[in-house]
Amino acid sequence: MKGFLEKLREEWVKKGSLFCFGMDPVVERMKINPSSELSEEIYRYFSRILHAILEKVSAVKPNAGFYLQYGQAGLSALLRLVRFSRSLGLPVIIDGKIGDIGNTSKAYARFVFDLLEGDGITLNPYMGYDALAPFFSYGDKGFYILTLTSNEGARDFQYRALSTGMTLYDCVIQEICAWNRVHPSVGAVIGATHREFRECIEKIKAERCTLPLLVPGVGAQGGSYRQIERELEDIGYDREIVRINASSSISYAHEIYTGLSVEEASFRAMEDLLET
Repeated sequence: MKGFLEKLREEWVKKGSLFCFGMDPVVERMKINPSSELSEEIYRYFSRILHAILEKVSAVKPNAGFYLQYGQAGLSALLRLVRFSRSLGLPVIIDGKIGDIGNTSKAYARFVFDLLEGDGITLNPYMGYDALAPFFSYGDKGFYILTLTSNEGARDFQYRALSTGMTLYDCVIQEICAWNRVHPSVGAVIGATHREFRECIEKIKAERCTLPLLVPGVGAQGGSYRQIERELEDIGYDREIVRINASSSISYAHEIYTGLSVEEASFRAMEDLLET
């Protein structure tokens, strides 16, 4: 089987794109038939969009919470979308931001990698290495550790200064780089919405490390795809293992481009995103 990093690099070679599509269902915003079976409607909605934008999508990131809110119907749709995406050759990153005591993390890892058949996962490092080790034991998968997230609340803890003079996110970068030397597919989540993005990348390079990066925050959250791409290029970072994620700005583009179909609006929004 191909490892996670190999899948990322192959999709980059094929498409020359860093774009990751976040497939997060919000039924109230979706153009679906409310009288039809919900699982089928969610699956059809996102599979149609994915077909429409496939030429530039080089990974997908379904957020598990958006599916679990719809119970069995949501979980069924998630299973189908993961398998459909993988059939298209796309790496699938399950966004769960998980991190718990060892046995619980082991159960989560089985859910993500054995049941869902995901290729990667987002992880919360707050409980330390032993909470992450059960995931790392799936050595061919991808592991994105929350480092500097795109939300406003990142400032509550992630920017805190430690007694060493480092920020908490500086410390997390150091730990991730240490883990990456043992597990090369361990990477970082660094939001596009912070001016410290470039600084974070330079710190990673200073650690003589090249991490897989997941960069949320472009599109609806205000981050710029082109700016992130330019900064990576300026620094000389290995872009093949970077993915820049957009979710609602693509999935619900029909709310902006009102005269277009869901598929047409999503394609238009993707084109706009990649140019800004």
